[in-house]
Amino acid sequence: MRQIKAGIMIYQIREQKKISRKELSAGLCSSGTLSRYESGERIPDGLLFHCFMQRLGMNPEDFSVMLSVKEYQYYAWKESVFEAVQKQEWETVEQLYHDEQAQDRSCNAKIQNQFYLYLSSVLAEKVEKNAEKMLHFLGKAISETVPGGGERRLDTCCLSVFEIGLLALYYYKGGMLQLLSLDEVQSGLKFLIDYTVRKAMDKQECAKLVPGMVCALLNICGERIVLLERLLLEETAVRLLKESYRFYHLPELLRFYIRDLRLTDKEKAHVYEVQYYTFVEVMENAGYDTSFQPELLFDSHKQIYLLNECLRFYRRIRGMTQQQTSMDICTVVAYSQLENGKSSPHLKRSEAIFERLKIGWGYFRGNLETTDYKAFEYLYRFKEAARRREWAKAGGLMGEIRERLDMDSINNYQYMGMMENWIAYEMGRMDAEEFYRKDKELLELSVKEEHLKKADFYCFSYIEIILYTHMANILGALGRDREGIELLERMLKKMEKGRVGFEYWWESIKLLIFNLANMLSDIGDYEASLKHMEYFIGMCLKLSDGKFLGNGICEKALDLDKLGKTDKAACGRLLIQAFYLTDFYDLDTNHKIIQEYYEKHYDVNKQWYE
Repeated sequence: MRQIKAGIMIYQIREQKKISRKELSAGLCSSGTLSRYESGERIPDGLLFHCFMQRLGMNPEDFSVMLSVKEYQYYAWKESVFEAVQKQEWETVEQLYHDEQAQDRSCNAKIQNQFYLYLSSVLAEKVEKNAEKMLHFLGKAISETVPGGGERRLDTCCLSVFEIGLLALYYYKGGMLQLLSLDEVQSGLKFLIDYTVRKAMDKQECAKLVPGMVCALLNICGERIVLLERLLLEETAVRLLKESYRFYHLPELLRFYIRDLRLTDKEKAHVYEVQYYTFVEVMENAGYDTSFQPELLFDSHKQIYLLNECLRFYRRIRGMTQQQTSMDICTVVAYSQLENGKSSPHLKRSEAIFERLKIGWGYFRGNLETTDYKAFEYLYRFKEAARRREWAKAGGLMGEIRERLDMDSINNYQYMGMMENWIAYEMGRMDAEEFYRKDKELLELSVKEEHLKKADFYCFSYIEIILYTHMANILGALGRDREGIELLERMLKKMEKGRVGFEYWWESIKLLIFNLANMLSDIGDYEASLKHMEYFIGMCLKLSDGKFLGNGICEKALDLDKLGKTDKAACGRLLIQAFYLTDFYDLDTNHKIIQEYYEKHYDVNKQWYE
């Protein structure tokens, strides 16, 4: 991997999007400080880097970053807070609020304090039942980083997903308490919805915000908005969730949408009503509250490496001692503390160590080592074309991306080669045997057998994980399931020995875990398959991942059915849930398979939307 510094990444995207330093840094730091980050004189911590990326309209999930142990502890604490809020476990939230990690200052102080004030507002309302105190804390949280001066002032600056969420929550709570006028609430929320759609490049980021803001607006000002405008807002939000395969605030959104559809299209309203009850059933059975939760501001999940683990891993696979690694950089004792996670290196020291160990830093999604914003745009378009199975178009976009990359980079070479192999296979220009052989050759450029043997824990890159997944899929297609299972299990065991949980790599490994469970089921190991599938479904619910939720529930039903440990009716009910969930997301192939299986094994005369 090649080093691409965070500051260079920020600078390149900011310049190509024509955003000034003043706009990007407002409320976070001075323009001069941002300039020092961009020049490489200083390194932004993880929280600040992710906030900059969000303000630039990018999705922080698309960036791999390294964190110190202290930074990671804060991230893990924050993750626990969001999960407790999502389940409305207020006692747990209060306990976490008083945890020493809540006031840790190893990350950006302003951003941490903003989150702490937001949490104070939640507890003021939910535990103390003090609405005015809640709104006071919300106002303080917003003023921590967001410039004042109304909508006109906001339109000239950049806002992160969390900052937009705070503003929307403030308007909503102020309206509910009648401390803000309806005109102010309606104007403010409509501005924020429009701002998000215009400024956020990534659909995943839009999907975290727009549905909740539409629900907030309709809850307070719905009667002031004409039917056609309400439908337009609802349809925009539903479409965003369908396209991103998420279900943020979906039960509340569908409740409004169904109500308005009954006035215009009763048949369509009925379809959504059945899907609504399915989502509610699945979520409530898993312990999630399905009422509208405006205080739940969804965080962006990140791909995270622990700095100390990476140092230890790369040093070992390079066959170097701590003394060789630290020579002329720092003392052996100082370097040992880095590997133990007891300290973090200063800028010059970290650059020297990374260069010696050949460690990359902060590359885009682990796919492309580039700072070219245009390459990112083409990558989004490629993924959309691949999702629609428009392979000729996807191939053309691959050419556009290739022109913008340094193909001497192994990472870039692997990514482009793998995607081009995939397109060739889908278009019938390459058979499965050749697909497997070529992907294996690509993987072996970076993952060496001797490295796997040396290291108990392995720092796989995103592209390496996807290559493993592709290879296992091909082995399954070739009838070599056991080989595919062994491949995936070996890789997962290497990953799970690290401290960073799988949720931080969910976008990379979810298909891998799903396929592993399927392959285990195919060879008759239903117990092992079910264990993986239960974890898979839990993560889908926790991370609002709707695309795989229905498929996971379907596979769980099949495993339970074959094990004979659950009555037939319960398995059938799971398949019915899977039918409606896959139908909502227009996952036609999987949806049809579920329908045919149910009608063959359970009820041939089933009337699905009766």
